[in-house]
Amino acid sequence: MAVYVLRTRLPILGSSYSRCLVALRSKMSSDTDGSGSIRAAGGAFSKKEQAQEDQYFKRLEAQQLQKLREHHAEEIDSHEDAIKHLEEQIARHKDKIKRHEKKIEEHN
Repeated sequence: MAVYVLRTRLPILGSSYSRCLVALRSKMSSDTDGSGSIRAAGGAFSKKEQAQEDQYFKRLEAQQLQKLREHHAEEIDSHEDAIKHLEEQIARHKDKIKRHEKKIEEHN
C-alpha cells in the first residue's frame, strides 16, 4: 500500500522520476517477505493483480507524459510570444535610429 502512495506523489519532471519509478517497480516485484500478499501466493489472482497494477502505472505514466507535453507546449508558446515582442521592439528601435540619422542629415 505504501508503495502506491510513493508512486503517485513522484514529480512529473526530471530524469530522477524515471529512476525512482523503476526502483519502486523492482522493489514491488521483489516482494519476498511472504507477508500474505496475493502476489506472493501466486496463481491466477497474482497474475490478475500484476496486470491491473501494470495497467494502472501505464495510465499514470501516460497522464504524466501528457501533462509534460502540455507544459512544454505552453512554454514554447510563451517563448514564441516573447520572441515576437522582442522582434517588434528591435524593429521600432531600428526605425528610431533611421529617423534620427535622417534628422542629422537634414540638419547638416
